[in-house]
Amino acid sequence: MDVYEKSERLIEAASAVLNAAPSHRLNAVVLNKTLFYLDLAALRDRAETITGNTFIGIQQGPVVAKYPQRLIGQLESRGIAKQISEWDGSRPIFLEASPQHFQFLDSEAMALVSVVTSFFADSTSRWASDYSHENPGWQLAWNEYRRTGRPCAINMRVALQQIIEDDPWMDLPLLNDDEILAAADAGVGVDW
Repeated sequence: MDVYEKSERLIEAASAVLNAAPSHRLNAVVLNKTLFYLDLAALRDRAETITGNTFIGIQQGPVVAKYPQRLIGQLESRGIAKQISEWDGSRPIFLEASPQHFQFLDSEAMALVSVVTSFFADSTSRWASDYSHENPGWQLAWNEYRRTGRPCAINMRVALQQIIEDDPWMDLPLLNDDEILAAADAGVGVDW
């Protein structure tokens, strides 16, 4: 995926998220978290992210790398959305115009947009950040950032661990070596 396509995918996904949000607005923190988890849900369900963009770990949680320019700046310069300051100190981004056509988002992707946006739509920046701080991919990237002083890309496959539903084999008690050997001697298969 080239730089142009990544940019288009990011703006398209952000537009769809804002369109799905109540009042067509989210603040920058919540928008970044929604896009991060949208990409994780797509990676889980489709084996590839929707935006193809890199997320980095900063103190507030995962954000699109260079998001002021690549996300908010692009939304504003294209006349899709605008970030405003409000009296409470938040900086919500509101949708000004919804794109007429989505080139990269199919119906399956739009369903994911709806689900993920509804999960974050009413959350505060603090809650969204706290939730993202539970993500193991962000934790590794943030620890690297604190160690080196440089932003670090989040490994999305590690980050995926937070949203994978429990697999039944994860709930099985661990067998000790004697139990495994006894099953093997008896010719009984061990269900992994």
